[in-house]
Amino acid sequence: MQAHKNRKHQTGIALFMVLAAMSVLSVLVTEFSYVSQVNQRIAYDSLDQLKAHYLAKSALKLSLLRLKAYQNVKGLFSPSGGPAGASAVPKQLLDQIWSMPLIFPIPTMIPGLTMTQKDAIEKFQKDSGLEGSFSAVIESDSAKYNLNLLLPPLVKSSPQPSSSPSSAAPSTPAASPSPSPSASPSQTATQPTQTQGQFNAEVARKSLADYLWQILDQKFQSDPDFAMEYRDFKLDDLMENIIAWVDRTFESKSISGAKKEIKPKRAPFYALSELHLIHPMDDTLFQLFSPALTVSYTQGININTMTEPVLRGLVSQMTKDEITAFFKFRDSQETDNQFKTEQDFFNYLQEKVSAFRKDQNEVKKFKDELVHKNIRMITDEVNYKITVQAKVNQTSRLLEAWVTLMDNNTQKSPVAGAVEENDPGLKITFLKIL
Repeated sequence: MQAHKNRKHQTGIALFMVLAAMSVLSVLVTEFSYVSQVNQRIAYDSLDQLKAHYLAKSALKLSLLRLKAYQNVKGLFSPSGGPAGASAVPKQLLDQIWSMPLIFPIPTMIPGLTMTQKDAIEKFQKDSGLEGSFSAVIESDSAKYNLNLLLPPLVKSSPQPSSSPSSAAPSTPAASPSPSPSASPSQTATQPTQTQGQFNAEVARKSLADYLWQILDQKFQSDPDFAMEYRDFKLDDLMENIIAWVDRTFESKSISGAKKEIKPKRAPFYALSELHLIHPMDDTLFQLFSPALTVSYTQGININTMTEPVLRGLVSQMTKDEITAFFKFRDSQETDNQFKTEQDFFNYLQEKVSAFRKDQNEVKKFKDELVHKNIRMITDEVNYKITVQAKVNQTSRLLEAWVTLMDNNTQKSPVAGAVEENDPGLKITFLKIL
């Protein structure tokens, strides 16, 4: 009887040990399986990241190809080819070579496409070997206001010491949910003294302040929630800190509201993201201002691509109806009304804007004012920003590149100043991939 009880007891211990061993093995197998799945997911994600990276670079190269095609076609129909060549293709039509967004996969449900065209698009996409999707947008960088216009032109001598911003920056009141037009900086600030034909730092600062105020005022009028949230926002504080950030000669008793750990750069803006470091700039304000600003080197502001806020900031004398009429005239689909020269733009202002009273002297004063602001008007675009958004499965890549079109007549090789045949005529001045 006792031996039977001992055998029964030993059997219970063995069963317990088997169950314990199975439990441990189950945990180990589960852990191994989990680690294996995680490693597999990491490997697939890494592969998707690599695919998205090169997909974005492929979209960049396609965008560069479009710019090169535009440059070549533009050269064929340039005024040097004769009057007939210059007018053969409207400028607005030429600009569509680079201005139309590029999307992949190419949509096949576009109205008007035949079955043959749809089959050709599908075959092209299959043969391309590209996985994922991307969108590539080319923008005119000269259509935006350059923050570095606050500084004297590079051709000038060393800058003179700056004065206090009390007279330079506009004396704007605190923003209110329903700001009145009388609160505009251009109407409240004292007009600074101008020197004929020379850059004037105070005028340049006032120009930027007016430009930012136009953007703010439009946002206040269209978004009551924004107006309520930023009713205490003071543009003076932002302007003073921007000037202190960019101008090493600027003297201020204190940097208004700036964080102690972030010292002013005292140098030109290198990237637009630097605005995030300037008080009281936050994410909402940055998203509002950044689409209308640039810091890359440009030859001037492009008359044929500038937007309404830019025009409002440049020609504050224009009424709302005159601004609407300007864009209706410039962007007409029936006729090519793109401005061919800078003087064409000033002639339009003289004839169509009532504030100039069709007076050449009034237009000349305006042109001198642009010189004081370090602003030059141009009609041909050479500075572009390429934005690519590539996605493979759940992985995405954002690529931004700033490109300058080089003049074929000035592309020289190091040997005896000869033209270099292999020069692509494009220069990427800045590139970042996020």
